[in-house]
Amino acid sequence: MALVNNISYVLKTMKRKKYWTRVNTIEFISFMTKVTIIVPGLLFNKQWWWLYIFALASSGSLIWTSTKKTLPTIIIFNIIWCCLAATAILKHFLI
Repeated sequence: MALVNNISYVLKTMKRKKYWTRVNTIEFISFMTKVTIIVPGLLFNKQWWWLYIFALASSGSLIWTSTKKTLPTIIIFNIIWCCLAATAILKHFLI
């Protein structure tokens, strides 16, 4: 129950204007960009290559925000995501 209360408390911080700094706003938009790519692919087996251009930009943004928050795991994840996005774009034009 304590875990649920902690999660609830943390999510409620998003309602506060003070939460929405430049870093947190960029982080939110970047993660939502990834959701728009992942969900249609998983649920409907649909992929649009041009969304990966936004993925590259959002991953670059997340790498920047992660250096501000000192989150090395997110930096590594987004470097890998950049490679995957670039591969998806190249695959579209080469196949």
